[in-house]
Formats: sequence, C-alpha cells, structure tokens
Amino acid sequence: MPVDTLMPVPAPAPPADPAPPGHRLTHPQAANDLLMYRLNRLLAVAGSLVVRLCEGGYGITRREWGLLMMLAQHPRMPPAELAQRLGLDRARTSRAITSLLAKKLITRNAMPGDRRQAVLSLTPAGQAVHDGLLPQVKALNQDLLAGLGADAVAGLDQALAHMQQRAEALVARRTDVPRTYRLRGGRHPD
Repeated sequence: MPVDTLMPVPAPAPPADPAPPGHRLTHPQAANDLLMYRLNRLLAVAGSLVVRLCEGGYGITRREWGLLMMLAQHPRMPPAELAQRLGLDRARTSRAITSLLAKKLITRNAMPGDRRQAVLSLTPAGQAVHDGLLPQVKALNQDLLAGLGADAVAGLDQALAHMQQRAEALVARRTDVPRTYRLRGGRHPD
C-alpha cells in the first residue's frame, strides 16, 4: 500500500496577543505613536473648526480668542500675566493685544500709581464676541468627548492635569535642552 507523502498542513498559529492599551504611547515606534504628535494632530483637526468660527464668524484669530476668554475670566489683567497664563511669549501677546485694541474688543488702562503698568479688560463688544463664541466652542469640545463614557472623561481630565504638571516640571528641570532664539531663526547664542 502506497504511503501518502503529503503531510497535513498545520493550523496557523493564533495571532499574537495585541499590544495592551497604551502600549503605542509608552513604547512609540513611529511618529503616530508619539503622544505630543497625536495631541498636535488632534488640535490641528479639531482646532481648525475653532479657527473657522473665530475668523469666519467673528473676525478674530484663535490667539485673540484665547485672550478674550482669559480676560472674561480674569478682568483687569496685566499683559505680562496674560501672556504667562496663556503660555505665549510677550511679543505674540503684544501683537494680539494691539489687534484687539484696534478692533475695540478690549481696553488698556494705566494702573493707578504706576502709569507704565496697564491692565486689560473686555469692552462690551469684546464681551459680546466672547458670549457669542463660547457656546459654539463648548459644543465642539463636547462633541469631541461624546464618544467617551463618564469614567473615561474623568480619567482623561486627571491624565491631562498630571501631564501638564509633568510638562512644567520637565521644562524647569531640563536645562540641558538647547534654547531657541526665534528672533534670529536659530539657536540661542548661549
């Protein structure tokens, strides 16, 4: 009797277990795995809607919108504090302030006793822009979170707060990272 020389084909091996959730973030292999890249992409895509609302609907930039939001929360704020709270350099903040003053959306008033210092406040027109735009921006944010359950949203909120603190600590601690000198388009001369 002839011997069958064909061997049965073994069943394929089961696929390797997929990486646990978060593995891509903790062990990035490509740009799409990097946390800051993914956050930047999210901001670019979703932020484009905010830009369209700001520029198309209200004639302001997203940076100007940030200033209006901060001044609505904290009236009579000095420009330097405004820049610090928004994480902007003073030059960019100054340009945005100049633009908002020209649009008559904010006022700049000298502080009593020191005319070199000033505080910024919303004008009624600035308050109207804020009050009209804020519900629309809030709705966009809520749409982004709509697919997440309450526990995921709470976890995201905690994670973002923790990462913000870590980022601020890293910036303070990592003095070995070269500084930039943007006015000259390159490295700082230190």
